[in-house]
Amino acid sequence: MRRIVLIFIVLISTFPILNAQKVGLVLSGGGAKGISHIGVIKALEENGIPIDYIAGTSMGAIVGGMYAMGYSPDEMIAIIKSKDFKLWTTGEVESNYKYYYRNADPKPSFVEIPFNVHNIDSINLKSAILPTNIISPRQMNYAFVPLTAQANAVAGGDFDKLFVPFRCVASDIYNKEAVIFRYGVLGDAIRASMSYPFMFKPVMIDNRLLFDGGIYNNFPVDVMRSDFNPDFMIGSVVANNPRKPDERDIVMQIENMIMTRTDYSIPKKEGMLFKFSAPSVKLFDFSKVDELVQMGYDSVMKHMDEIKARVSRRIPFEETIKRRKAFRDRYPELKFQNVIVEGVDSLQKKYVEQVFHYHNNVFTLKDFKEAYFKLISDDKILEVIPHAVYNSATGNFDLHLKVKTQNHLKVSLGGNVSSSTSNQAYFGLTYQNLTEYAQSAYIDAQFGKVYNGLGIGTRIEIPAQKTWYMKLGVILHSFDYFAGDQVFYNDTRTADFTENEVYTKLSAGFPLSMKGRMEFGIGYGYLKDNYYLNRALITSNTREDESAFSLGSLFGRLESYTLNDVMYPTKGYSHSTSLQMIGGEQTYRSENNPAKNVNDIFDLWVQWRAKLDQYIQFTPKFTLGTYGEIALSSRKLLENYTISVIQAPAFQPTPYTRTVFNEAFCANQFAAIGLKPIYKLTKSLHIRGEAYWFVPYQTIYRAADNTAYYTKPFYSSQFMAETSLVYNFKIASAGMFLNYFSTASSQWNFGINIGFLLFNPKFTE
Repeated sequence: MRRIVLIFIVLISTFPILNAQKVGLVLSGGGAKGISHIGVIKALEENGIPIDYIAGTSMGAIVGGMYAMGYSPDEMIAIIKSKDFKLWTTGEVESNYKYYYRNADPKPSFVEIPFNVHNIDSINLKSAILPTNIISPRQMNYAFVPLTAQANAVAGGDFDKLFVPFRCVASDIYNKEAVIFRYGVLGDAIRASMSYPFMFKPVMIDNRLLFDGGIYNNFPVDVMRSDFNPDFMIGSVVANNPRKPDERDIVMQIENMIMTRTDYSIPKKEGMLFKFSAPSVKLFDFSKVDELVQMGYDSVMKHMDEIKARVSRRIPFEETIKRRKAFRDRYPELKFQNVIVEGVDSLQKKYVEQVFHYHNNVFTLKDFKEAYFKLISDDKILEVIPHAVYNSATGNFDLHLKVKTQNHLKVSLGGNVSSSTSNQAYFGLTYQNLTEYAQSAYIDAQFGKVYNGLGIGTRIEIPAQKTWYMKLGVILHSFDYFAGDQVFYNDTRTADFTENEVYTKLSAGFPLSMKGRMEFGIGYGYLKDNYYLNRALITSNTREDESAFSLGSLFGRLESYTLNDVMYPTKGYSHSTSLQMIGGEQTYRSENNPAKNVNDIFDLWVQWRAKLDQYIQFTPKFTLGTYGEIALSSRKLLENYTISVIQAPAFQPTPYTRTVFNEAFCANQFAAIGLKPIYKLTKSLHIRGEAYWFVPYQTIYRAADNTAYYTKPFYSSQFMAETSLVYNFKIASAGMFLNYFSTASSQWNFGINIGFLLFNPKFTE
């Protein structure tokens, strides 16, 4: 009798194990170290250990969410290793989707301060000077559509109906509580759970601003227990509670202020816990994927016999693969039909719809991606949050776009700090507005010894299937090539003169693919140059001569652009070609020799210029830049040598050459080529060499009477070289350079620039 009772007790105690034992997997947050969760899943799957439920926080939500959507461990590894994942975590937009057509002309600004304008006479001075996030959400907003939309459609927004029932946790910092996601938009739930404060932008769901779930619950064992009550839990932990803060460590201080202490444990009777330590892996270091996966895999395999002893139920690996395939086969094809725009008024909505221009037509993910990046390239658009909602009636997805517009008024500050006379200060004021058209108006001002300029303009974009824009600009500026002293080197300029210009141009532009545009228009300018005929003959009685030009122009320009930096690019390309027909009258005045004065000389000429600047990456560290430029002008030689070289096209391929005048590199017709070897020392620091060969078709020479004449074709050529050490601060660059010119009053020059050396183009450029 006692033996029968004992057998009965043993059977009762083992009954839950024998009767469909359920296993829940709990994954902690912890940044990149959470990649080891994939190794845990891989080991469990291969050994037939069931995963019936999964819950995670932050990186645990990403890995757990992908598994719940039917991604295999190998597929998850491939995703995290992919170029796309890197773009999600950096916010960078790949060059193929940078819509150059919408780019405004580059400005020398490194600080932009937006202001809210409520109406024409009310300005909210609470400007958003400090950003809420370091990484732009643009890539991630797009990425979670193809990643999660189909699985969300199969589950109907119910996370219990995914391949594996799933929970994740986010944090509501206003109500000081954890938020558990059981249903809704899967992509939003995972995004909210991983929105690490200050690094990623928080997610707004049901009028709650949500951050990383690790703030209040970084290891959701309690959620697994309350929602699923599994028979056995397996926990994977890659995090620790914050250490006691050091008085000098601001990051640790902030972490202690915002993070609630988490219980990283599972009672032994309820399951098993795996803790991983990878001190060499930083929070956002996603480069060590294989190492981290292997760490998780090996740790679980060492304890596999113990796991099997406590979990008797098995799901053969082949059956898991079959079940996963069956779930993924239910995915509807990711095609879109209807575009629903939210968050903007009716006119702005019309603008957004015209950018997509698909209306009721079915369009693909590729079409959506191209239109999405076109839209966010507009500086009037602050953010676009897309959601793909499956429409069973059409069999396609409806695309819901929540659009946030940019602040109307923006103040920009910038310039350049230099060891020479090329110190510049920049101030810009931009007003932008979005109705059924995208409109912007600006005032730019630059002040310095070399350059002073004022620009006023406006641009109106008309969106349609064939988008185009109108642009009107007025420029008033002067280049002073003899103002001030130079600190580190002697004056290298061979002429003492000032160029003054006032001009206006009206143009229309059209896109040429994602990376290019075509622009043509008309312009009128008044140009005045004050100069000495021959610097070597200046006396106390010598007065400046003056040449003035009243010119009109017709112009056209083709350009494509993907460079990653306007000052010191290391990646991408810039191709441009322009054709101008310029005509007008010239006046020449000389107090030194009044007999030479002339009035209203008419001239008409055609000018063509083409430039190529391209960078080829041979290794992760070494890049070779190639440069080419051609200028062909039919303009005649002018009244004297000095004005002839001043008005001739100039070859100025480096920042330094744009601040000096070297007559040896001016010609009406020339060709130039260059090579730029670049070696990357760190992500932000590189050393670059630049060497250029300049070949004028006919060199302009000075006659004894200061008139100009041409030499025989290809009579001479010039060479320039420069080496620079460049550090990129993201908002600006710092460069220390040493250069050499084959012909110059000072052939060797050394200097430092911090900021931007960008000037408005001259009228004839």
